[in-house]
Amino acid sequence: MKTKVDRRKEVEDRLAQVMDPELDESLIELGFIDEIRIDGRRVTVSFKLPTYWCSPNFAFLMASDIRDRIRELDWVDEVSVRLKDHLYADAINDGVSKNRSFAETFPEFSSGELNQLRKTFRDKAFLARQDRLIRYLLKRGMTKTAILNFTIQDLQELSGDYPALKNHIESYLSIRRECLGTGEAHDTAFVKKDGRRIALQEFADYLKETQRTRVSMEFNAIHCRGLFQTRYHKEEE
Repeated sequence: MKTKVDRRKEVEDRLAQVMDPELDESLIELGFIDEIRIDGRRVTVSFKLPTYWCSPNFAFLMASDIRDRIRELDWVDEVSVRLKDHLYADAINDGVSKNRSFAETFPEFSSGELNQLRKTFRDKAFLARQDRLIRYLLKRGMTKTAILNFTIQDLQELSGDYPALKNHIESYLSIRRECLGTGEAHDTAFVKKDGRRIALQEFADYLKETQRTRVSMEFNAIHCRGLFQTRYHKEEE
């Protein structure tokens, strides 16, 4: 029988999979999870965001993802998600608890559902994680030609040779599978977000694009962390 400690760990593991869509960092890493409460087979998760006016579509995505990930646990019968200190907290909490879509919850804001928005930011995360990993490989003396010819299996084997790369490799391969829906051992590891191969002659320009995306996301993450720290932890300064 699972103890409360075991169940809390399982909840935290699920929350580690819930990403801020704009930043590609988990709510656990960002410190946005405010409280986890487990009462038998009911789980309540409260979370906060850096500002009172954070975009409602991002907030809704995070709240619904929290609900969906926790529901995956076989011992959970009921999930309650509570966004706190937000302009639209009541509407988001009510919509998510009643399994309403974003369009149903915010008809005045929405021209459709959030799938395209989610895809846009997962594509950006794909580029950012790819850029991070490729630059690590270049720093370790690997040639552009070798990198472009890597298969997924080659990358997985590198994890054993370069333990420091393991997390970057796993992170990239995870989002590669998510965005492309494929990931066989013999597949080319580094491809464009639409699955096409990267030609050697376009590699330099392509890396400029991935770098711009990565730097933009990292800057936004630093900015949001700073806002969150200022808003909730002034006493720690």
